[in-house]
Amino acid sequence: MKKILLIAFVFVCTAFNVSAQTDTKAKAILDALSAKLDALETMKFEFSYTMANTTENINETKTGSIYLKGDKYRLYIADQLIICDGITIWTVLKEDKEVQINSVDPTNQNTPNKMLTSYNKNYKAKFIKEAPKAGIVMQTLDLTPTTTQSFYKVRLEINKSSNMVYSSTVYDKNGTTYTYLVTNFVENPKVFDSRFTFDKTEYAGYSINDMR
Repeated sequence: MKKILLIAFVFVCTAFNVSAQTDTKAKAILDALSAKLDALETMKFEFSYTMANTTENINETKTGSIYLKGDKYRLYIADQLIICDGITIWTVLKEDKEVQINSVDPTNQNTPNKMLTSYNKNYKAKFIKEAPKAGIVMQTLDLTPTTTQSFYKVRLEINKSSNMVYSSTVYDKNGTTYTYLVTNFVENPKVFDSRFTFDKTEYAGYSINDMR
């Protein structure tokens, strides 16, 4: 689940406090992105997700979507559904007909709400280039951790005209890359709070694994 939730890093790399090593241009781009998304009450992202490892001959692509509202989110990807009401997380594994229940870990930085508010102070950002791509002027940044992480770099591509993340690639230390491409973004969609709660009547026959 941790890898899946890194998807939020792609979309809402906003309002996070990068280290003093961040260059001025990168900071200005991230500050502008932060200001835009921080002003929104709700958001919806649709995306494609590709996991690749040439050594292991892995190249898998999946699609998904995520709704966000404050500390709450609802994430769909492949055969998984993850629901969070800010206190509890329900992970629905459709293929296994299982639901896992966990409490929100306040120290976990790899969750959408943490990305929205204050990602992590232990990262630095570097401006790489600004160049056209597929008819779009793209701003490319690299984010690198200053503390030990399972990945060593995240490369962001930001659409300059829309001031929105276009894609992101997470570079894992094991040689795997996780690329997330935003295919659609909706500002302030109407989202009822019921979307962030789990209704067990919808999952009759599923085993419930309460791990709290």
